[in-house]
Amino acid sequence: MKTLNTVIAVAMITFGVSPAPIMAQAPAYPTKPIRVVVPFGPGSAPDILARMVAQDLSDSIGPAVVENRPSSSGVIGVDYVAKSAADGYTLLLGMTSTQTITPALYANISYNPLRDFTPVAMLAYAPFVLVVANDVPAKSLPELIAYAKTIPGKLTFATAGPGSMNDICVELIKGKAGIDLVQVPYKGIALGVPDVISGRVSMMCNSAAALLPQIKSGRMRAIVTADVKRSAVLPDLPTLAEAGLAGSEVASWYAVYGPAGLPASVTQKLNAQIGKMLASANARKRFSELGLDSSPTTPEELGEITRRDLQKWTKVIRDNNIKAE
Repeated sequence: MKTLNTVIAVAMITFGVSPAPIMAQAPAYPTKPIRVVVPFGPGSAPDILARMVAQDLSDSIGPAVVENRPSSSGVIGVDYVAKSAADGYTLLLGMTSTQTITPALYANISYNPLRDFTPVAMLAYAPFVLVVANDVPAKSLPELIAYAKTIPGKLTFATAGPGSMNDICVELIKGKAGIDLVQVPYKGIALGVPDVISGRVSMMCNSAAALLPQIKSGRMRAIVTADVKRSAVLPDLPTLAEAGLAGSEVASWYAVYGPAGLPASVTQKLNAQIGKMLASANARKRFSELGLDSSPTTPEELGEITRRDLQKWTKVIRDNNIKAE
C-alpha cells in the first residue's frame, strides 16, 4: 500500500505541481581552522585574550589559531578582517581604540567600524588608572591637581602618541581640572613605563591590566581609577567621580568581531561558546591576574556599545581638539 506521502506526491505531479525540494542542511561549522586576527604584536593584552579565545574554541567547537597583523594603530589587521570572507573563519580581536577612537581620529581610515563588521561577543573591560612616579608628592587626585597648579607646565605624562587612549585620558583630566601638563609621546606606551618608574616622566594613564605589576610592587603609585566604578583588581582605588572629577572616565574594552554579513548561526554559536568560556573558573582567575573585568554580552549589546562609544569618542576628540600625529 502506498504511503500517504507517496499519494500526495503523485497527485501533485499529476496536477502539474512540483513537490517542494528537501531543504539542504547548513554545513557544519567549523570545518577548518578559525583564525583570530590580532591587530597588535605578540604579548599585548589583545594577543593574550585572543590566545585564550583560540584555545577555548579549539577545545570546544574546532581548531583555532591566532594571527598577529600588527601596526601602530592596528589599522592593518582590522582592515584585513573587514575585507575577509564572512564565513566565520576570520575573526577580529578588536578593542576600544581600533573600533571607536582610531575611526574618530582619522577621516580617511580604510574601514567603517559599524558597517564593515558583525559584532560577536564582548570579552572584557580594562579600566584605566592614573599613576605617578614615586617622587611626585601626591597620594590622591586632589593633591596631584593642587601640586600641578603650583608648577604649571613642569609635570609630564607618557603616552603612545597624540590621540592615543593614554593621551585622551590625561587630556580629559587636564581639561576638567584646569592644569598644565606636558605630553611625552612614545612609539608604544610600554616604552614609557620605565621612565615613570625612574621619575624621568611624572605620570601616565594606562590600563590597570598593563600597570598592575608595577603598582603592586610599589614601583609607581596609583592615584585614581579612570572609570565609573572601582576596579575589581584595585578595589581600594577611588574613581574619578569619588575624587571630584566626574565626566573624565576612560576604559578600554576587548571584543570579538567578524566581517559584515557573518551568518547569524555562526555568530550565535561563537557568542554562546565565548560566554561559556567567560563563565568558567579558569577564565575568571586569569582575568583577575590580568587586571581585567569579564563582561559577556549578546552580539546586539556589543553592537550598541560600539555605536555608543564611537559617538562618545568622536565628540570628546572634537571638543578637546585632539589631533593624531
